[in-house]
Amino acid sequence: MNVREVWAVIESPALVIDVRTAEEVQAGALIGAFHVPYEDILRGVEALGATQETPIVVYCRSGNRSGIAQSMLQQAGYSAVVNGGAYDDLAPMQSDTPVNQHWDQ
Repeated sequence: MNVREVWAVIESPALVIDVRTAEEVQAGALIGAFHVPYEDILRGVEALGATQETPIVVYCRSGNRSGIAQSMLQQAGYSAVVNGGAYDDLAPMQSDTPVNQHWDQ
């Protein structure tokens, strides 16, 4: 997917999760994105209350770790997971509106 297609999914709306390290997130993240390191993605998504049908977008630094997270979620039965790719590609597209503002925990 290209960046515009990913943003269309995000705005559909989708649950947006940053799967990078805490240090990477501190350096910058999408406004409102939840932070769940990719190693903890299954536990994190469950803690957020997502169902297996919840649209989910995961992103990281390059798309590699988000691809791993996507595969882990799909193997666990989550059917609407998108690898959003790299933070640096997504960030310029974000307005001041936080992602996940629709999400009730």
